[in-house]
Amino acid sequence: MSFLGGTTAPGRFIVWPLWAGLFLFLFWPTFLWMAERFESADSFYSHGWLIPFASIWLVWRRREQLKNIPRAPSFAGLFLLVPAVVVHLAATLLSIGVVSGFAMLAALYGLVWVLCGRRMLWELRFPLLFLLFMVPLPGVTLIALSFRMKILAASMAAGVIRMMGIPVAQAGSMLHVPGVSVIVDDTCSGLRSLISLIALSTLWTALLPAGSQRWKKAAIVVASIPIALGANMIRIIALVLLSAIYGPYIAESFIHYGSGFVVFGVALAALAWLSKAMEKWSLPSFVLHR
Repeated sequence: MSFLGGTTAPGRFIVWPLWAGLFLFLFWPTFLWMAERFESADSFYSHGWLIPFASIWLVWRRREQLKNIPRAPSFAGLFLLVPAVVVHLAATLLSIGVVSGFAMLAALYGLVWVLCGRRMLWELRFPLLFLLFMVPLPGVTLIALSFRMKILAASMAAGVIRMMGIPVAQAGSMLHVPGVSVIVDDTCSGLRSLISLIALSTLWTALLPAGSQRWKKAAIVVASIPIALGANMIRIIALVLLSAIYGPYIAESFIHYGSGFVVFGVALAALAWLSKAMEKWSLPSFVLHR
């Protein structure tokens, strides 16, 4: 198996760039598709550029453990690599970007298996699986989710505004308060912040102290969903109230877009507080030993 990684340092120097070059050449259309989705004006995946760097950082944090794992190249990885490449080629011909994106990741897993062995693949499972957040879901799916979420967000915001004693009427994603009407558009649906916060909370679990219980990690990721939804609802309520006080132009000003960063910061703070608070929590012993 020396042809896979070389038996000497020069051999590894020559072969690894070759594998990397072939991978980039083969999946270049997929990279272009993802870049286009990241940069589009209505992108739900503007965070996509950061995912590979976060994954590389996760690998770097494991560098000491990786040094102790012997390289054991294996032909078994071809059973994952070859089908992934075939699926990618078919998806590229049919212009199905999302299938090609997931096939690219499967091919990457297979390539690590082939070149480094199953133990290395297992050790790198978290950094490699984290790359899933980089592949944009189909536009139709995202639009459908965004529509449902903005209706839900408008309903939740209307309920809270009524509790504040302010009359409000809801028509779909539009909220009517005395003197002004505010539309909850796709930007305020909360889907962008939800996707980003789930990815961030997953990354957050890698920063927890070694030996942290798995249920705590899972709880942090699950909690990111109501945190994102709640923070987005606060954003909508604030915009409606400001529009009622200062005029409808507020909903179209920089406050509308800038509030998204503020609310995301609030969501991050809530996630940090939850993570800190959960350090003191523990499940009953009879649950842990089931």
